[in-house]
Amino acid sequence: MANETVWVFAYGSLIWNPGFEYKNVIVGYISGYSRRFYQGSDQHRGSPESLGRVATLVEDEQGFTWGLAYLIADDQKALEYLKQRESSIGGYTTIMTKFYPKDSRIKESIQTLVYIALPCNRLFLGHSPQIAADIAQSKGFCGHNVEYLSKLVAFMKIELPNIVDEHLQQLESEVKQILQQNNPNLLNYFTDAINSWLNSDILSLMEDINDSFKMTIKPSFINRQMIDNVPKKQQLRCMIKY
Repeated sequence: MANETVWVFAYGSLIWNPGFEYKNVIVGYISGYSRRFYQGSDQHRGSPESLGRVATLVEDEQGFTWGLAYLIADDQKALEYLKQRESSIGGYTTIMTKFYPKDSRIKESIQTLVYIALPCNRLFLGHSPQIAADIAQSKGFCGHNVEYLSKLVAFMKIELPNIVDEHLQQLESEVKQILQQNNPNLLNYFTDAINSWLNSDILSLMEDINDSFKMTIKPSFINRQMIDNVPKKQQLRCMIKY
């Protein structure tokens, strides 16, 4: 893949913590899959004694999953990193699927690499009425499982306020109810996540962009190479890291 353009679709922690250098990032969705907190985490957001819950994708003919597509800057380095992070530790495998940008001016879809946890992997937990309880009580070396949930909630609320993710919203409500009764201090994660996203490096890239900016997406993927009139501090659409 060294000479190819490689895009990676982020629908979980890669949204706020990609961990690799990227040339561009776009908000959009993939179809045929729904996001679910069905994957267990025994390291990142949980422990062997108290498995956390993190997002994966499940096949859903009518489903849509919103997130970000990253254009990788260093293919080999980034893919090696993702293999260790997502596959070796996380239990994920890879698929390729079409990504559809939110911005209607970008007319073509983009082929993206997606990390997905299949039911056959050792950490797949599936559906359970205990998902919210697992999230409320688990933590790993990357932090508390509530923090993970709150960051995903913040992304959706800020960037996609009109999009309904029923599974995510239900978990947010259930986890908040549990925390209110048992550990109200952890509710601060939800406020902190909103502030963190508003001040993130991704949004800061738009600070000095008032009139227009250029994109470095290959014409074979997207015909449009210039996006005009991007207001300062507007919701993230697409951007380039200079």
